[in-house]
Amino acid sequence: MNTWHDIARYVAEAGHPQEAVDVLLRVVGDRTRLLGPRHEQTLAARSGRARFASEAGDHEAAVHQFHEVLPVMEEALGPQHLEVWLTRQDLARALGRAGRPAEALALTRRVHTALVEALGTAHPWALSSRYEEAVLTGRTGRAADAVELLRAVLVDQQRVLGLHSRTLSTRHQLGRFLALDGHLEEGLRVLDEVIADQSRFHGPDHPRTLASCRERAGVREALAERTNGA
Repeated sequence: MNTWHDIARYVAEAGHPQEAVDVLLRVVGDRTRLLGPRHEQTLAARSGRARFASEAGDHEAAVHQFHEVLPVMEEALGPQHLEVWLTRQDLARALGRAGRPAEALALTRRVHTALVEALGTAHPWALSSRYEEAVLTGRTGRAADAVELLRAVLVDQQRVLGLHSRTLSTRHQLGRFLALDGHLEEGLRVLDEVIADQSRFHGPDHPRTLASCRERAGVREALAERTNGA
């Protein structure tokens, strides 16, 4: 069962989150039958299924699944358990994608405080919560603040992680919010650079690389419109 859970993670990281959801649906059933519905591994599979559902674009279903599993996790593991906090962060991410950024931002700040207390400021999970806070800040309409937060967390991510999928995601969002804040040329430069690294790290056809390419196309179009209108 652990092998199938690992396969689901690898499949999702390769850019196929819906396939990961399908794999974890089977894992949840097997673990519920063999270990029980309140076992930590069963709950981890349920949480993972919700996370990958959001990555596959089914954000409302993911939020619903998180709301179902979190009370069970809190009761079985304790409300301050690390896995509970990480699941709350996944819920916050799904809420933001579902169009509820203010609610997501408030939850992310709670998660970040807890992760820093438990793990320290330089831990990758604490850095990830800072990244989520920056993105959600931008989604509430504060692009300039998001840029400032993303620049700060990127420095620490590059020091701790180096060239990593999380660092690449931060650079993608930095380029995006620079453009949204009106800094089109700088945003385009950041996106050009991150696409080159994403193509080497993930591959040119990976969904994250393609998302950056779509973002770059939009920035180029905005630059052309501004030039033609000048």
